[in-house]
Amino acid sequence: MFKPFVCFVLVASIVCPYSISALEIKHISLREGSQLDQYAVDLLKFIVEVSGEEAELVPFVDSGSQTRRQLQMMRGSYDVDWFGATEEIESRVVPIRYPILRGLLGHRVFITNRETYSVINRAMPFSELKTFGLIQGQGWGDIVILANSGFKKISVTADYDNIFRMIQSNRASLFPRSIVEPYGELSSRCSLDRSNRCTDKNMMVDDKLLLVYKLPMFFFISPHRQDLVKMFNSAFENHYDEFLVFFRNYPLVKDALSKLENRSVFRINENNFLSEETNRIDDFYWLETYEVDVTKARSTD
Repeated sequence: MFKPFVCFVLVASIVCPYSISALEIKHISLREGSQLDQYAVDLLKFIVEVSGEEAELVPFVDSGSQTRRQLQMMRGSYDVDWFGATEEIESRVVPIRYPILRGLLGHRVFITNRETYSVINRAMPFSELKTFGLIQGQGWGDIVILANSGFKKISVTADYDNIFRMIQSNRASLFPRSIVEPYGELSSRCSLDRSNRCTDKNMMVDDKLLLVYKLPMFFFISPHRQDLVKMFNSAFENHYDEFLVFFRNYPLVKDALSKLENRSVFRINENNFLSEETNRIDDFYWLETYEVDVTKARSTD
């Protein structure tokens, strides 16, 4: 009389293993027009692939500040996000200490408006640039770097879309973005011409200046997902050469490198808000792009 039950168990053991073994990975959803976020998700897929895992990637929708997102990760609401690193963020969620943009996150150009663009020039001293009003998102790692280097007028908002409204209305002058970010962000919000200026709104990407500081972008993992911490670290450690091929051939990276040229370069030489572990990352994992690619730029401290 036990045969039907035994048969059921045997069938279940044959049918179920694939679905049980597949990982579910909840990652933050993509922001509108963010090619950086798309890059991060594509890199996440790459990590799963080289790890030999089967995984279902599930977007987690949250429009709150980065601080709110980190607290949600701490509670286990979702598993994976990507942030510019600070010691404070690293104390909340688990960093995978391989810079996924190899330093490009700290190569900043400005989304601005016509009023500000008209007074920006390549010969301006760093002290003058620091008098402009900046806008940043709440909880972003850049805020402390910029403030510590002498920028006095930094507005902060938890509403990402409000940043663009403030630039549009000239309530803020400059929105520093990684070289991989602004072009997609603006093209999803306005009609861009070949000079990366909105033809229907008061926004554009400045083509004169470049601000450089050390800021790695890491994948961060919820402390509740130590299995993913192990998988991500192993993927980078054992497949870093393959990652370099992925990075060098990714269209966003190629395009970003070409847009670094012919700019005046302002460098912030110290970032005192990185953890000791992050500061010890070997130079091999950083790309010194501004020394190689910005061949005609003026550099200043």
